[in-house]
Amino acid sequence: MRFTQREHPEARDELRAGALWYDDPATGQELLDATLHARRSIAAAPDAWPPFGIEDRLPVVRKKRVRGFPYLVIYYVMASEIVIVAYAHEKRLPGYWAQRVEKLT
Repeated sequence: MRFTQREHPEARDELRAGALWYDDPATGQELLDATLHARRSIAAAPDAWPPFGIEDRLPVVRKKRVRGFPYLVIYYVMASEIVIVAYAHEKRLPGYWAQRVEKLT
């Protein structure tokens, strides 16, 4: 099955901010590239990544680490769509994105 992807608008903004945080523009671009790779992995096997928190809760929110960076792609699957809720830094404001799940479902 082919999945489309949709991003929460704030997720796009936080990814841009994360890339701009790095002093070296090349490192910022590497973050963007690594995030794109993570999204492609999610699209290929959306249920392969571990649930974030309670698995019984619907939708099942999952997380995929961004290789080489302290970021997670937080997402859930709804019908044939992958909804990207956040590009969350692993050490900052845990769970800040949870309210976005309710707004998008």
